[in-house]
Amino acid sequence: MKQLIAGGIGVLSGVILFGFTLVAAAIYALELSSIGYYTQWGLYGSALLAIGIVPLVISAGLFTAGLVLLFKGADKDWKAKYVLAGDAPNEPTQNKENL
Repeated sequence: MKQLIAGGIGVLSGVILFGFTLVAAAIYALELSSIGYYTQWGLYGSALLAIGIVPLVISAGLFTAGLVLLFKGADKDWKAKYVLAGDAPNEPTQNKENL
């Protein structure tokens, strides 16, 4: 259960950081239009480079780690609820009548 919560927080944090980074670049692009920008990258690309790639990398890392934790936690909870056929013991069962 702890992995599910941590994974959800990681995914949500990654998405929020990614969104805020893109919004900040859009707002800064308005400022760059008056002072100049790289024509190769365009207005929005120049604003993204000026803000930095680090927040995008951090958000991708948080999102990926959150997904891994979500899948691990869901798999662990699923195995706890439902016994897989491969996890069952291979010993034959004995009836009371045969004893």
